[in-house]
Amino acid sequence: MTYFIAIFCSPLALLLVGRPFSALFNLILYVLSIACWATIVFFHAGIVLWGLAFLHAVLAINASHEDRRARWIAASMRRGT
Repeated sequence: MTYFIAIFCSPLALLLVGRPFSALFNLILYVLSIACWATIVFFHAGIVLWGLAFLHAVLAINASHEDRRARWIAASMRRGT
């Protein structure tokens, strides 16, 4: 679900997975992309910046899920021994 939210508002998706500093960086990219979209001259740069913000959000969300999985495995190994 957070990947779907990342399509429309990537900083919000990063806040939902608990990455506030990544969300701040992503917000800067997101605002720059909107500002470029608003101008006719830099329209294509806005699309590229939005793509970078989306890619950054997807990679950070995936890393967050991997960290959660690794903590769960480590905790279950500690309980098992």
